Amino acid sequence: MQAMLKRLPYGSGKGKMIWKTVTAAAVMGFTFSLAAGTVQANEDEGGETRAGSYESIFYGTVGKTPRGNIGTWVVNKRDIAVTKETRIIEKHGKAAAGAYVEVEGRNTGKTFTAVKIEVKRSKRQ
Repeated sequence: MQAMLKRLPYGSGKGKMIWKTVTAAAVMGFTFSLAAGTVQANEDEGGETRAGSYESIFYGTVGKTPRGNIGTWVVNKRDIAVTKETRIIEKHGKAAAGAYVEVEGRNTGKTFTAVKIEVKRSKRQ
């Protein structure tokens, strides 16, 4: 490739096109290598980033909710931390044991903190 670049002057049409292609490929390769090597970090409630945390969404049946809905919920036998900042959407039924819900939140180590819980289907009767 270098031999081709040396034979064609930079100002000529073909040489300029090859040089731009080589430069673009190098920049894209460098960008992709940086993206592949980064550690995922998310913002916490204070706007700071924490490495090792990630956001996820899952669906399941509520097993248990605390009084007042703030505290530890159990969804599909998984403990979910629900704070006063968690949005609970009850458009399709009450957020109670037996309801089928979508849980969106942040996993940090062994703790899953819900950002949003949306009832998809109320308790089956």
